[in-house]
Formats: sequence, structure tokens, C-alpha cells
Amino acid sequence: MRIAITGTLAAGKSTFSNILRRMGYPVFDSDNYAKLAYRKRTGHYEKIVKLLGEGVLDGNGEVDFKKVSEVIFNDLSLKRKLEDIIHPFVLVGMQKMMDKANKVFFAEVPLLYEAGMEKYFDKVIVITCDDEIAVERCIEDRGYTKEKAVKIVNTQLNKKDKIERADYVLYNNGTIKDLYRKTSELLKEI
Repeated sequence: MRIAITGTLAAGKSTFSNILRRMGYPVFDSDNYAKLAYRKRTGHYEKIVKLLGEGVLDGNGEVDFKKVSEVIFNDLSLKRKLEDIIHPFVLVGMQKMMDKANKVFFAEVPLLYEAGMEKYFDKVIVITCDDEIAVERCIEDRGYTKEKAVKIVNTQLNKKDKIERADYVLYNNGTIKDLYRKTSELLKEI
């Protein structure tokens, strides 16, 4: 069974994925895999720099993800064009891991619906939390300003739409201990 993990900003998708790994399940991390496309000599690096400009590079000519974030969240058309470069690359890597997986395969894909990747999965789990909690977590855990956190929350696909399209929804407004309990309960249901 192929199961996608997606959800809303700062809802705990990565924490949920880490819990699954500790329980022995394979979990593909699309965000980490996507970072490979930004490396020099990948063919994608050149496309990214051409699209976003050399201003996204650090002093060593490497892509600075913080600069990329600033550029794309100020120009959503650039964000979409960047995703058109990155998503096919991620899909190839994900499919390779899916082919090697045994019975159950999980993939954390934050932009699952936006990238049209839900069709590659048997089930979808949406991890979500209240918007106020997401903003608070972004400020505390990621060092975002309140303005930036609110802006990112508002650019995501409608939370209600994600929830309606999911096979399973996990609300993560509590502690990590609560999330462990909910994860165990969800796995029994699946």
C-alpha cells in the first residue's frame, strides 16, 4: 500500500514521518529529496539559477534556500515555475523508492495536491492544525516573522479542500506525546 502524508504548514508532517520511521516504516521525504535538484551539475541547478537569478546564490555559488524562499513568496508565478522544475525530479526519485518498498510505503509530500501527485497513492493522510498554532510554531520553531508565517499559511491550498480530499485526517494541535498516540491509533485503522 502506498500512502501519502501531506497537510498544512507547521502541522507536524515531519514529526509524524519521524514517528513512522521509529516504528520501522519506510518514509520518502520529498522536501529533502528536492534539495538534490539544487546541487551543481544536476541540470536542474542551471534551470533554477536561470529562473530565479544569481541573487539566490551564496558566496560559493551554491543555492541559498532562504534567498529562494524570499524570491518565490514575493512572486507566486516564479514559485509555480520552480515547482515545474522540481516536482518531476521528485516524482522520479519517489517512484524508484516505491518500486523497492515492501508492503507499506509512506511518502511525505507537502505539496501533494498542488503537484497532482495524489494519483500515485492508494491513501492520503492529511496532518493539520489550527492556523493560529501553525503561525505560532513558525515563529517559535522556524524564526519566521508573524507577517511571513501568515503570508505562507495564506498561500497554501485551502485547508478545507485538503481535508475533504483525504482518506485520513490527523489533527495535531497538541504535544508530541499526543501525536505518538494518534499515530498508533491511525496505523491500527489503516
